[in-house]
Amino acid sequence: MAEDKTIDPLWAWGEAAERPRVLHTMLRVRDVDASLRFYCDGLGMTLLDRYDFEAGRFSILFLSYAGYRDGPAALELTYNWDQDDHYTHGSGYGHVAIGVPDVAAMWERLADYGGEQGTAPKAMMPGAPQLAFVKDPDGYAIELIQIRRTPGEAA
Repeated sequence: MAEDKTIDPLWAWGEAAERPRVLHTMLRVRDVDASLRFYCDGLGMTLLDRYDFEAGRFSILFLSYAGYRDGPAALELTYNWDQDDHYTHGSGYGHVAIGVPDVAAMWERLADYGGEQGTAPKAMMPGAPQLAFVKDPDGYAIELIQIRRTPGEAA
């Protein structure tokens, strides 16, 4: 989806909002190419923009399933050019949840795109959608939640 070029890029998130909304989640990554392969090629997200800041020696990349204004929250990947060590995730980070039509297929697919399979697809209670966990190339937990109900499935 092409962004409306009449939108001021400095105000991409909106300029006339009346209510708060979640804009993005930021993750620090060490390998931009591996991250783009996982999120864009594997999960089907689109790279909206990339900004490289030479003076600060970092890049930020915005990914989403839609545009800045017309879709769900985006994902911001921050790449610090001089970061050699792996990032630690601490005890406070939980996960980024992404809804997918077929959890089992996506869980299997992401292994081919640098994902590390975690919790296999399962329902937490009878009649609930399936969920599964996978880690991205930097070890961030991604929860996959089934968003398509099979016809005849209990409501």
